[in-house]
Amino acid sequence: MRAWVFPGQGSQHPGMGEGLLDRFPAECAAAERIIGVPPARLCRDAEGEYLGRTRYVQPAVFLVSVLAARAALADGRPPPEVVAGHSLGEYAALHLAGCLDFDSALSLVVRRGRLMESVTGGGMVAVLGLPLSRVTELLAEIPDVDLANHNLPDQFVLAGSTAGIRAVVDAVRRLGTGRCVPLAVSVPAHSRFMAGAAEAFAVALRDVAPGPPSIPVVSNVTASPHVPGEIQGTLLRHFVEPVRWWDTMCLLARSGVTEPVEVGPGEVLTKMWRRAAGSLPPPAPGGPLALAAPVPPPAPSTPVTPPAPATPVALPAPAAPPVAGRSVPVAPGPAAGPPPAAASRPRPAGSSGLRSDYGIRYACLAGSSPFGVTSPAFLRRLSEAGLLGFFGAQGLAPPEIRAALAELRGVRRYGMAWTSGGDERALCDLYLAHDVRQVEVTGPLAVVSPQLVRFRHGDGPRQLLVRAPDLATAVRFLRPADPATVRALTAAGHLDGVSAGAAARGPVATDVAVERDAHALVPALVALRDREAPGARIGVAGVGTPAAVAAAFALGADFVVTTTVNQCTAEAATSDAAKDLLAALDVTDVREAPDPDLFELGARSPVAHRGTLFAARAEELYRMFLRYDRLADVGPRRLAELERTHFGRPLDEVRADLGVAGRDDRRALASVCAAYCREATAAALRGTPGQRLNYRVPASTDVGAFNRLVSAEPLAVWRARHAELVTERLFSEAI
Repeated sequence: MRAWVFPGQGSQHPGMGEGLLDRFPAECAAAERIIGVPPARLCRDAEGEYLGRTRYVQPAVFLVSVLAARAALADGRPPPEVVAGHSLGEYAALHLAGCLDFDSALSLVVRRGRLMESVTGGGMVAVLGLPLSRVTELLAEIPDVDLANHNLPDQFVLAGSTAGIRAVVDAVRRLGTGRCVPLAVSVPAHSRFMAGAAEAFAVALRDVAPGPPSIPVVSNVTASPHVPGEIQGTLLRHFVEPVRWWDTMCLLARSGVTEPVEVGPGEVLTKMWRRAAGSLPPPAPGGPLALAAPVPPPAPSTPVTPPAPATPVALPAPAAPPVAGRSVPVAPGPAAGPPPAAASRPRPAGSSGLRSDYGIRYACLAGSSPFGVTSPAFLRRLSEAGLLGFFGAQGLAPPEIRAALAELRGVRRYGMAWTSGGDERALCDLYLAHDVRQVEVTGPLAVVSPQLVRFRHGDGPRQLLVRAPDLATAVRFLRPADPATVRALTAAGHLDGVSAGAAARGPVATDVAVERDAHALVPALVALRDREAPGARIGVAGVGTPAAVAAAFALGADFVVTTTVNQCTAEAATSDAAKDLLAALDVTDVREAPDPDLFELGARSPVAHRGTLFAARAEELYRMFLRYDRLADVGPRRLAELERTHFGRPLDEVRADLGVAGRDDRRALASVCAAYCREATAAALRGTPGQRLNYRVPASTDVGAFNRLVSAEPLAVWRARHAELVTERLFSEAI
């Protein structure tokens, strides 16, 4: 099988493209218009002003690679049957396969290079001679570093903060095996630190509709062929997820590729393949079948039909560039700055049905935050502005929920969070008695309980929003209720014939918003919805910028949900100290930390990392839980330190409060460790003096992204961030 591979940044050298540029004057003229520099001057770089800068390197390498491919085809070289590109090289591969026309692909590359160059304050380092298992251990020990490239079994590139890169070098030196080669870049590419650049890149992608590939194009993100209709989302993931080149080479080898042809400047990929040749897998039976493009997974109850073998399609004639079905050139624009003026394009409407059902102006809902942080005052402010949010009932006792409902009497539009695990029948009775019309379900353990079905369908249909952290949760709520549940509710008189029929036929949820991996899950869920759950709406939760809203709608979402950004509003019922901390966050200041409710299971949830030591201290307790079976094994010296740093009081008091004073087993150890997480949450909510370093403040990158967005505006001060102004700012630009 013939494969062509395209190199990425790092393959450039002065004088590249010599002999090519003169053969393609039309393409060079277009490139000069898009890049702003004549290609001959750019590639020659006689004075060293271009090929050391990301914003110029990326379009230069793309141009030389594409022209080299066209020259090869024009000279009669057999076209490839599969293509792939390393990082930047993937854009050349997508162009050659007909997904993007020349102008659109080059414009995207120009924008990509400028955005990546604008991200500073980090770096990258190559780690050589260590296995993946040891590199994974390093990443677990050093929180500010991510895997950026997996090139060979013993060759990796890590990206992260400057301090994190130094820590990697020191750690490898201490190991005595392997070595590090710091790279001369200040861009932590393919890592979480590129999240802000990815959001800005979504604006460029909104005007590009990639066509289906004429031949398989292997994605860096998935190490499998691009799926038509999902290319935009995968290119967004490319900013923050690693380049899986080793997996790509393995896929090519299994498919019968003996040695790919490298097209473009240099021989980096050729040398990599030859070095890996002895470790690559042999061809699989029916090798080309491995390159059939995947399809979104069907519902679990649907039998899986193997896809038909992929049949390579002849490439367009060399004389004419391949053209996507509808691809609009993207102006390069500046590396940073606001989107175009609001008058230039219509604002996204989202689902008109959702706006009608909830009685709101924008297709945007304000999600709940536990412990009443999204307060009655917060909901009232939204309602008066023609918007709707959900009260954070999670973690509150029934009397506190009743008090909130009493305070909400007279508020025209609001919703309530559904609290699972307690007396759900009493909760349902309470909500029905107060004529609550909308509820929100959150969390990885959310289940379709009988009382939730009763609320949804009893006494007329109501709105049920689910914030799904994964595909399984979303699918669970996009299906009809269990027939046995419907029969039991009908027999008890909670459902009449009409509502029982609706429960048996339609999805449990009216609206499902994914909280993670929207780029992959939204298209899959839209397809599932269209096939099995007509009428349900798919959304994205956790948006913090107009660009994020635009990206959600570009993926096919019907609505968006604001989440942790709601905590940093004037009406949020958390402490001023917690809001001060949230308002200072950047997009990189969030870290996964042990979750207090699922501590023993090792579950994690995102929290603020800057301004607090909670994440590090909670992680320390979790490692202690894994290592020891009881508190007595920890040792008196370490326990005394925990009393001083974590709890601020004797552990005997903590154990007494937990009811485990007379026990010293593994369950007691877990209870004490989880208690720290809960006390840290309470300290942040109350703003407890002297405990700031222990504050547990739930946060996601949406907070940091919003902070960046409004850094030069009045909303930079959280006291000016009234509940409705967050939504209005997200929809205030042409997105």
